[in-house]
Amino acid sequence: MSIAVAIGIVAVLAIGVLLWFQERSVRRLVAKRMQTRKAQPADEFGRHFFTDATAPIASRLREILARHIEVDLSRLHPDDRFIEDLEMVELDSLSAVNFALDIEREFAISIPDADATRLKTFRDVVEYVSRAIRQTAA
Repeated sequence: MSIAVAIGIVAVLAIGVLLWFQERSVRRLVAKRMQTRKAQPADEFGRHFFTDATAPIASRLREILARHIEVDLSRLHPDDRFIEDLEMVELDSLSAVNFALDIEREFAISIPDADATRLKTFRDVVEYVSRAIRQTAA
């Protein structure tokens, strides 16, 4: 093995370790931010923060979101902002697209890109999906 290849392997491993530490520190930061909140299962979360009509939507959306980020969402608050509070900078554009696609499939709705960019909080998503379902049913 040449010295250049060995240096390349060490560099790739170092970058991997740095990314792992960064992801771990982001999860810790979010956990610390949420630590004073009561942990709630998804269905209880929906009933606690939303109306009877939107509670099942909120519960299901939280389950979908959990598949796309590696943050414990049991202490999520509806007004948490995706970027600022949940540090979802890790939710890259591909993950964001997959999150939106999962929502569209689950609820049989369409989310245009222009609308998706305006959804800043979890509550925004719940309200958007709830409206879209009502419009589809009408």
